Amino acid sequence: MNVIGIIAEYNPFHNGHAYQIAHVKKNLHADYIVVAASGDYVQRGEPALLDKYTRARMALSSGADLVLELPVLWSTASAELFADAGISLFEKTGCVNGICFGAESGDLALLRRIADVLADEPAALKASLKRNLKSGNTFPKAREAALLSYFADAADQDGALPVSTETLSSPNNILALEYLKSLRRRASSITPYLLKREGAAYHETSIRSGASEVPASASAIRHTLFAGGAGASEDSADGILHHAMPQEALSILQDYRADFPLLCADDFSGILGYLLLSSSATQLARTADSSPEFANRMQNQLPYYTSFSSFASRLKSKEMTLTRINRILLHSILGITSSDYACGNALDKIPYLRILGFRESAAPLLAALKASAAVPLITRPSQAPKLLSTDAMQVFERDVFAGNLYLQMRNQKGGTPLHAARMQEHDVPPASEYQRQIVILP
Repeated sequence: MNVIGIIAEYNPFHNGHAYQIAHVKKNLHADYIVVAASGDYVQRGEPALLDKYTRARMALSSGADLVLELPVLWSTASAELFADAGISLFEKTGCVNGICFGAESGDLALLRRIADVLADEPAALKASLKRNLKSGNTFPKAREAALLSYFADAADQDGALPVSTETLSSPNNILALEYLKSLRRRASSITPYLLKREGAAYHETSIRSGASEVPASASAIRHTLFAGGAGASEDSADGILHHAMPQEALSILQDYRADFPLLCADDFSGILGYLLLSSSATQLARTADSSPEFANRMQNQLPYYTSFSSFASRLKSKEMTLTRINRILLHSILGITSSDYACGNALDKIPYLRILGFRESAAPLLAALKASAAVPLITRPSQAPKLLSTDAMQVFERDVFAGNLYLQMRNQKGGTPLHAARMQEHDVPPASEYQRQIVILP
């Protein structure tokens, strides 16, 4: 079988994602598509807009065959760890032989050359990176400057390569480089396939009405949903979203919103404020992605705390990106510490494969997965204690806590949880990770 993997967040699923799935099936001749999907929290350091099962349903309704959850330790980690965990997940399946990812660049050979340098870490690059970090740059800016310097110096021997600031700083290029770097370091047999990203810019917050050939970004869709369509040419957010989302995914979103609120980082402001007040500087410094210096800055700024997003903006500095700050604050809420990332090596990030959903037509894929998976396959959370080692259970319990917290915060924002009969009638999930049922579509 030709099984192609996609690493995604689908926050939410939009036309660009549908285009990628169609491309993989038509042009890469995939028999099946396996998605490694973030759970209830995403890499930008925020809760997902909709819960993970709903987003899995969106993907399956638009052509994916199997959706596996990327554990919360890695779905909320740096780009390097996020990408490496996704590659690790596909390797652990034993049946995924290719990965397709989008990037602003369409030059796979160029991105591979850059990724090889990042993977090999030549002494000249490491020295330049260290100098740029000492000058007060954020890590992404320091690495960008170091790479530009390295390739400029290498041009005399190898000839000039079109390595530019845009190539090194574009969001999807950055992830593409991390996927390729991970494949190189693992000497992986998985084949990379590059899809040039078209449409709205990653951070663009408006949807171009009527221009379905220009896919909107997930950022623009989230902005439209929370703004309620204000200032747009359509009468409602749903009307605008017809230009940005496949009809099946939009219908799932509409059904979800009829029963549940959409979540954002500021919905966690109360719990974050309490945790910051009740934590010592030492405890805050142990939070993943944090440091003693940043912990002191958090405590110094605490008297000005009003919300998650405003506090993150207040903590922004030249040395640290806003995304990293968001991750630190989210890790504080989820109780994820630096030691959690130190517990496993780069090849051992995925100690289990948790299925969020699949299509019944993918039965041969599931049979192959059961036969070839290098780690336990979990279809029901209740199976985990019997299948997993002590170390693996610690990773799984992180997922359970994170999922239960997400459901609790959703209930708090939406009011009283739905009555059991109504939940069954509308096929909506109960408020407990151990009661969740995987999504199965025809």
